Amino acid sequence: MALPTPQSQPYPQSEFLDPNTKRPTRTWQQFFINLLNFTSASTATAGSATLPANPVGFINVTVNGVAYKVPYYNL
Repeated sequence: MALPTPQSQPYPQSEFLDPNTKRPTRTWQQFFINLLNFTSASTATAGSATLPANPVGFINVTVNGVAYKVPYYNL
C-alpha cells in the first residue's frame, strides 16, 4: 500500500479558537489566508475554444477588493 501524498497546506496543530477572544487563532488565520492566495492571468497560453454567445449564468467573485462576474456555460 502506497503512502499518501503529504498535504501542501497541512492543518495547523493548534487550537482553532482563542479562548479569550473566541476567534480563530493567529495560526489558523494564516492557514486560511494562505488557502486564498492565488494568481490569475488575463490570457491563456494553451488551447482555444469558441464559447456560446449566451452564458448559462455568472459566478460573482471578488479579487483584491474588486467584484467580477465570471460567466459559466453548459457545453
